[in-house]
Amino acid sequence: MAVLEQASVSSVEGQGPPAGTPIRSFLLTDESSPGMACQIATLGATLTHLWVPDNKNQTRDVVLGFDDLRLFRSKPDPYFGASVGRTANRIAQGRFSLPDDPSVVYTLAQNNGPNSLHGGINGLSYRNWDVVALADTPDKSARSGSSLCLTTVSDHMDQGFPGRLRVYCTFRILNSTLEIAYEAHLESREGGSAHETTIVSLTNHAYFNLNGVPSLETPNGSSTALVTNHVLEMPTITSYLETDSTSVPTGTVLPLDQAPVMDFRTPKRIGDHLRQTPGDGRGYDHFYVAPATTNKSAQVGQQAGPAPLVDVYSPDSGIRMTMATTEPGFQLYTANWLQIEPNQFDTGASDHSAAGHGFPHVGKARGGYERYSGFCLEASRFPDAINHPEWRDQVLLRHGEKYQSTTTFKFSTK
Repeated sequence: MAVLEQASVSSVEGQGPPAGTPIRSFLLTDESSPGMACQIATLGATLTHLWVPDNKNQTRDVVLGFDDLRLFRSKPDPYFGASVGRTANRIAQGRFSLPDDPSVVYTLAQNNGPNSLHGGINGLSYRNWDVVALADTPDKSARSGSSLCLTTVSDHMDQGFPGRLRVYCTFRILNSTLEIAYEAHLESREGGSAHETTIVSLTNHAYFNLNGVPSLETPNGSSTALVTNHVLEMPTITSYLETDSTSVPTGTVLPLDQAPVMDFRTPKRIGDHLRQTPGDGRGYDHFYVAPATTNKSAQVGQQAGPAPLVDVYSPDSGIRMTMATTEPGFQLYTANWLQIEPNQFDTGASDHSAAGHGFPHVGKARGGYERYSGFCLEASRFPDAINHPEWRDQVLLRHGEKYQSTTTFKFSTK
């Protein structure tokens, strides 16, 4: 097990914590996973780097982001690698009620058109999380492999959500797999009730590019700068959620038999039908439903181990990634609005190795990012579940209950 702390960086105005707050970061490697490493920052419990070997045994960083930690959560950052919540994805009109008292309406910031997105303006991705000692981690199985556990507290009415919520996020590398696990529970608070209820849905917002992060030598628009050449397969996925013009679910689950553009049961390239997708035709930004979803378990993440749902393969690098999750579905997003010009960020970064272990920081964002430079697989509970009676039990968390979710990304080559 190897968890190596890197030099901390002081936060700047606009990142969330007060300017000058130390942002810590850690490099995780494990003997079970040769050539693989990840770097985690305490700001937003963020996956900043993920290095894996390609089919020529060359290391590639396969997540978008920055080398400079002061850029995360800044204006150009679209949640790169962040832990988002209290509720991932959208809540319609930034409003919801709890079933125990429907007369009380909770109001959230409308930070995505008319809707609330990813927990609001200052959600969990903007918090500087604390590092948890190994002996105090909620998941004792994290002692196998190399793991790092972070925690934060969201107070009662933080961003408009009721209840004082304690959240844990554990990253683990084992057997060429990155595991990201979340756990949460309501803490007692002064003036609170033993019958308190809130809503929770957490995910990691990594942007993957299995070709490797684009460099200055990779012209924007080329096949290797984009993920359009990636071959995607979802053999067990048969449906997705219909959305309205603001990307909020209507409540209708649509079969893929009626939407061949959305159907990945047979492998096809991400780019094959990007401009024919439902909605604005700009790309994929849709929630796919896991086949075993019951739509009614508040603790769905505890029901079984992660089920494999998605395979992605880059013919350029030979890297294959399999995503498995305990969650009832996931948002496939193809970075439809991403635009960061070359030579704008990370320009001062020199070619050096993180902690001297052969995992290079080479100016991660220096080559720039554009639309379709990455894809996200955001495993979570259904978007806007609280406003749909048939789904809302997925996100309800009552005092004394435990929220849990686990998502894994397994890497191989061919």
